[in-house]
Amino acid sequence: MSTIPVHSISVNYDGLTRVIFSPVSLFNLVDGKRIETKAIWDTGATGSALTKSAVDKLGLSPIGLAKVKGVHGEKTVNTYFLKVVLNNDRVSFNLKVTECDSLAENNEAEMLIGMDIIGKGDFVVTNFDNKTTMSYRTPSVQKLDFVESSKQSHPLIKTGPPTRNSPCPCGSGKKYKHCHGKK
Repeated sequence: MSTIPVHSISVNYDGLTRVIFSPVSLFNLVDGKRIETKAIWDTGATGSALTKSAVDKLGLSPIGLAKVKGVHGEKTVNTYFLKVVLNNDRVSFNLKVTECDSLAENNEAEMLIGMDIIGKGDFVVTNFDNKTTMSYRTPSVQKLDFVESSKQSHPLIKTGPPTRNSPCPCGSGKKYKHCHGKK
């Protein structure tokens, strides 16, 4: 029996966020030119996209054209082939991307990661304790289904301290006053 190597990345925020950014390295496959930038993760995007400024920095040549639909309508744009390395050097993809004008107001993100990458693994966003965490792993190794898992376990409900006659939270089956509530 052989094991499948699983590679993952996570991005943590100190608070809640509405936009998930992660570091990314982009490589021109012809001459090896590399840039470091940020990517925006977008499950609403079918494919990944690269800004015109990133195309220029990498010196990429178009390999074709593609029709894309977005919030501003439909248009025809250039496509490029490049290597994308996520913030873990073991998570990389060679893929075709489309060109876009810009992604962020301050141009801090020069790539949009779409479902062509996200769909190659497991992607989850949590907001526990009012702190956003995005985690991604590839390849997919298990089904993640919050509805099914909540049916199989007891939901976590915050409550106050146990009363003297309530069951002890340790699970002993004794009343709290006869177990951990003894004085």
